Amino acid sequence: MKTSKHFSLLLMTIVTLLTACSQKAEYDLAITDVILFNSKDKSTQSHQTILIKADTIAAIIDAKTPFTSESIIEGKGRLLIPGMIDTHVHLVGNYGVDAETPSEFMDGNGLDMLRELTAHSYLKHGITTIIDMGQPETWMDITLDWQKNPSPAYPDLFICGGSIVSDEDRQQPAHHIEVMNPEDGRAKVREYAKKGLKYMKLYRKLRKPDYEAMADEAKKQGIIINSHVDNNVVTIGEAMDYGVRNFEHFFTVTPSILSYDHWPLMEAKYNIKMNASIDEFAAHMVFFFSYIKEQPEFDAKLNKLFDSMAAEGASISTALNVLASAAGKTDFFSSFEYFPIRTTPMVSYSDEQQKQLDFAYQSMMEYIKKAHDKGVQLRIGTDCRFGGSAMMSELILLAKAGIPVEEVLKIATLNGYESMKLDKERGSIEIGKKADMVLFDKNPFKNLENFNSTKTIIKGGKLFSLKRSIAHEIKDVFTQMTDEEALTWFKKAKTSPEYAPLDKIELQNAVKELIGGSKIKEGMTVYKIYKEEFPKDPMSLNGILLTNTTYALIREKQYKVAIDFYRFSESNFPKSDKFLALSILISILENDIAAGQRQFDQFKDKETYLLDENEMNGVGYLLLQLDKVEEAIAVFQMNVSAFPNSWNVYDSLGEAYLLVGNRPEAIENYKKSLDLNPKNSYGIAALKKLGVQ
Repeated sequence: MKTSKHFSLLLMTIVTLLTACSQKAEYDLAITDVILFNSKDKSTQSHQTILIKADTIAAIIDAKTPFTSESIIEGKGRLLIPGMIDTHVHLVGNYGVDAETPSEFMDGNGLDMLRELTAHSYLKHGITTIIDMGQPETWMDITLDWQKNPSPAYPDLFICGGSIVSDEDRQQPAHHIEVMNPEDGRAKVREYAKKGLKYMKLYRKLRKPDYEAMADEAKKQGIIINSHVDNNVVTIGEAMDYGVRNFEHFFTVTPSILSYDHWPLMEAKYNIKMNASIDEFAAHMVFFFSYIKEQPEFDAKLNKLFDSMAAEGASISTALNVLASAAGKTDFFSSFEYFPIRTTPMVSYSDEQQKQLDFAYQSMMEYIKKAHDKGVQLRIGTDCRFGGSAMMSELILLAKAGIPVEEVLKIATLNGYESMKLDKERGSIEIGKKADMVLFDKNPFKNLENFNSTKTIIKGGKLFSLKRSIAHEIKDVFTQMTDEEALTWFKKAKTSPEYAPLDKIELQNAVKELIGGSKIKEGMTVYKIYKEEFPKDPMSLNGILLTNTTYALIREKQYKVAIDFYRFSESNFPKSDKFLALSILISILENDIAAGQRQFDQFKDKETYLLDENEMNGVGYLLLQLDKVEEAIAVFQMNVSAFPNSWNVYDSLGEAYLLVGNRPEAIENYKKSLDLNPKNSYGIAALKKLGVQ
């Protein structure tokens, strides 16, 4: 039987197609024709194609070599680098979650919302790994679960547990974990090792015996110590003697060569006051670098420290953008504390002081470059709320300081992974490593501002895609635009395909953060939006948050705003805890002392309000600070009638009477205080001053 030539060709074509369709592609994802950055030798190689199988880099080939892949990302000659790492973040704290326990985030998708914030704040910028450097232990089960169950949708997370400090006779922040003695410190290391932690953080007030014992136990347990030492307790040199190699924040090199005796000298030199605000604290850390540079003895000591750190293979994180923000040297503002919400630092310097700060900042950047040039391993650790944006800013600042772009990229990638002992699977683009990569739209080698360009993120072998969040952005919009402009933005965003559907829990969190960040008007406006969008889901807010926000406004003498906010809270969050002391204070400010007295008399024995002796006393002292002495005396008198067996309330009332020159009443109340507590040293001293033995 004859077969036509055309039929034979058709048959061969069909067989070929069927064969091709029956063969599964060899790779899952290909990134074609890129400029590949080698973080190990800091070289670049053009026309490379990266082939990925599952979550792993399977092959690196010339762009002309044929391959088969399920999906393809066309590189088009763009720069491809490994996923970056931020080695110092705080998920609970300056990241934005201020709850000591996760209980208030358990309802609905609250925890999912928090984890998704890490995608918005870090992963979308190309930061594929983050290290949490201190959190309340109440959060550890949740964050350890995130650590053990990574996802392409979020950055990989590794935690350190709490920030370890020695026992002190004061209330510690929730993320500071006290150890009582060296053996207790060893037990804490063993506890964390048993939980599966890779890292621990030894903090600035850990005493030497505790520090040495914990560093020694960490070696035995295979835990990597990261240490913040700037309190003239343990120096970087001493910590290295104990075997520690990872240090937090470049500014902590200065206390390792200077004692606290230099604080007053520096304050006098630059006419500054210590710690007027968290931003001024950051600026003061900058001032120390010019203080050192101008004195050859200290300059030599700092250079010697860099040599020693390099010889020991030590690494140090940056926190550079926070200090640059305080000095006014960066376009993106960040701070160690997010609240109150602001876009400029809380500093107040004269023109002359600013010139001195400019010189100090230049000195700091020269020392950073010198440390890098000597071989100290710099790594990025932003330690602020918006770590992704802050990190891009830090990379630009490092490059402007004279560190070549290829070195900056290594600092952002391999340096951090090596110091955290994660470089076996991450930190460089090599066969067998995790497929976490960043593809720049614009090349930062050509222009430093391109660090901020749009990026394509590959996380765990998957193309990362994240829709913009209305609730995540709404805080910035309402604090930077007029209400009319912000509402117009909101209406457009609701219907835009760029944004995910409006999320109830995220919007609740936005209200909470605006109010907690002293953006009262904006918070109230966004709350109205919430009520309109989710009328069947009433929102609750923590009574302590509402109360503390009101007190903050009163301290700033924003009386009308405080009163309006208090009434707003009463009507919109009636189930939140209410405190009688604040209610009395509002009544006094809104009307007079008599109104406050009526409020006290009506509710002192009822459960409507919580009555607390210490809070009443605090309100009395707040009124004294506001120069409202008569009002303060009235509140102290109410407190005496409510707690007649407390020596402290009589002591406070005596102090108020003394301020107005009423000696008889001052003496009488101090005597009552001593009758109840003969060891009250304040009362004894006051009576002695009044001539009463």
